[in-house]
Amino acid sequence: MLAGVLRPTAGDALLAGISVVREPERVKHHIAYMSQRFGLYTDLTVAENIAFYADLYQVPRHERGPRLERLYAFSNLGPFKGRLAGKLSGGMKQKLALCCCLIHHPEILLLDEPTFGVDPISRRELWQILFEMRDEGMTVIVSTSTPDEAERCDDVVLLAPMDRPPPLVRPVVAAHEAGAVSVSHLTRRFGDFTAVDDVSFAVAEGEIFGFLGPNGAGKTTTIKMLTGLLAPTAGDGRVAGLDIRTETEDIKQRIGYMSQAFSLYGDLTVAENLEFSAGLYAVRGARFAERRAWVLAMSGLAQRLDSPTSDLPLGFKQRLALGCAVMHQPPILFLDEPTSGVDPLARRAFWDLIYSLAAQGTTIFVSTHYMEEAEYCHRLALMNRGRIIALDQPAALKRQLGVATLEEAFVTLVERAGGAVLG
Repeated sequence: MLAGVLRPTAGDALLAGISVVREPERVKHHIAYMSQRFGLYTDLTVAENIAFYADLYQVPRHERGPRLERLYAFSNLGPFKGRLAGKLSGGMKQKLALCCCLIHHPEILLLDEPTFGVDPISRRELWQILFEMRDEGMTVIVSTSTPDEAERCDDVVLLAPMDRPPPLVRPVVAAHEAGAVSVSHLTRRFGDFTAVDDVSFAVAEGEIFGFLGPNGAGKTTTIKMLTGLLAPTAGDGRVAGLDIRTETEDIKQRIGYMSQAFSLYGDLTVAENLEFSAGLYAVRGARFAERRAWVLAMSGLAQRLDSPTSDLPLGFKQRLALGCAVMHQPPILFLDEPTSGVDPLARRAFWDLIYSLAAQGTTIFVSTHYMEEAEYCHRLALMNRGRIIALDQPAALKRQLGVATLEEAFVTLVERAGGAVLG
């Protein structure tokens, strides 16, 4: 509504002294709006995207040179002017979207969860840019679901439901001796680029194993190899005792996999998504009825069975995706950034479910950008530039580095390893 995209049902707001109800088009010349989806054209290059927005905002030609020079300097996107936006990492897309917003030097910058799905290094760089804009007199309004980002703001408005969330309790889970996942010298190359470089680790049964790293570090590529979706270039691995090279179809029946996009069918109803997932794993009859009842109780979707999945709020989609992933009660569950974009209450409720599954013996392999979530894991592997640079319990990592928070440990380890990968 503040950006003039949606008309309010009642009330009014003034931006730069202009009514968003009476003069929404006039407001747009004084502001910039960056949504969660960034608003980039993936088939245009970095330079072409910025030029498009410069034309859109009618930035005079003689002013573009100095502005572009500065934008490229603080975003570190200069070397990537010719790269397609669709080929950029999440952190680079974020910075490109911000450059597009700033090309006309707006008075007010509106950011809707701008760090959605990006790593701590990229988040820190974004906030450095925002502080610089603020110091130059620009007003910045940011929506965020991350409490540590809210602490960086000068003023905070809290919007939250009145009902209190259940307490998050971390149970002590005894890990069995047998390994659920074992990886030895795993490598994956794409042409001349090495996405995963000689990685080795093991995950115990019943363990919650966290996988961290900057955007482009190789986390998703590793998960795709472990889940049978991508063949390794070199190295070996076993998941649930099965070879990731030769027994990929058997692996898929023994695991659950929940991707960042949730892998739901938006044009199917809740009931139809559950039936489809059950059919993939031959869950039928009385067992299907039992598992469906469990998913509905867990997700709170019993009253929405006939609702199209595309109409569900993000938190409900997340829980439905989890239910579909564990419909067949797999011994190992892979979660690739499962809480990206959901609010802290939904994240906490989701982790209650994860602990419940782990307490029942399910091995959880989870990648995440959220440091508070990483604290919940039994052990963490930190990946950078395709290699594992640290592997230990969260408390042990902080103690070894002499830092108070896991985010400080993350940043320190990545900087020691040569910085986050760009691209």
